[in-house]
Amino acid sequence: MSGRKQTAAASNNNNNNNNNNNNIFTLSRTRSKQLASDVLASASEDTIRALAPKKRNDPEQSKKKALRAKKGNDDEEEDEAARYGLTNKNSVTGLTIPTMLTLARVAAIPVFAYVYYQTGKWTAPLCCFIFILAALTDWLDGYLARKWNQSSAFGAFLDPVADKLMVACALVLLCSLAPMNVAPYVLAVPSSIIIGREITMSALREWASAKGGDAHKAVKVNNLGKWKTATQMIAISILLLVRDGIPTQINQILPSVMRADGLLSLIQIGVVTLWASAALAALSLYVYMAPVLKYMLE
Repeated sequence: MSGRKQTAAASNNNNNNNNNNNNIFTLSRTRSKQLASDVLASASEDTIRALAPKKRNDPEQSKKKALRAKKGNDDEEEDEAARYGLTNKNSVTGLTIPTMLTLARVAAIPVFAYVYYQTGKWTAPLCCFIFILAALTDWLDGYLARKWNQSSAFGAFLDPVADKLMVACALVLLCSLAPMNVAPYVLAVPSSIIIGREITMSALREWASAKGGDAHKAVKVNNLGKWKTATQMIAISILLLVRDGIPTQINQILPSVMRADGLLSLIQIGVVTLWASAALAALSLYVYMAPVLKYMLE
């Protein structure tokens, strides 16, 4: 009988111990949940980001991204080089129609200079016509080279040279024999700025090409240079046309304000446009030079 009592007592003690253990375990879980809730509630966004598991960098993914970035840069450089006939992608050899148009523009320069000093009513209009035709062929040879995939290294070299030669020749001729009622210095000053800018830009592009990298990218043609070229062509065309005064046929169809006796004659428009082109030339030179100077001063 006493053995049964001892067994029952031991069983009760075991049950009590189990209940106590269960209570302790339950209390421990409750406290853990409360602690975690308090931490999450009071933690800042930076703390949560720090506690969160970080993604491991996948070497393969990093390698693929680097290859894609390199391929994109290589494609961009290859497209730029191909556009100037410096790769085999679109480059051709021999004389093409676009190249022959450029050569014709160069060959026309001595003829243009000879005609300018001739006398006669047809001289000034003919000089204007030759210059405008040269400007049109400048656009046409580039268009045909792109359309027919006939870019070449020789054409890429010769095209800007032909443009600069024609413009420099026209400006020198206008300074040597200025239009009627226009003082020589009025044309000489802007002309010297424009020609000086072209010489400086040629040297700058040669240096940037040898330097390569970001320095080469800094001298790419921008819209300011295009506006300079457009105003320059307009100014020179007008001044060549009115070298001996405004032709009678043109003077009759002009608005009264732009006629020879008007407040703003065609001659004055040509002079103002040339000065505007010189201002744009100086400004564009500054825009090109500013980012390159840091590479020159390294």
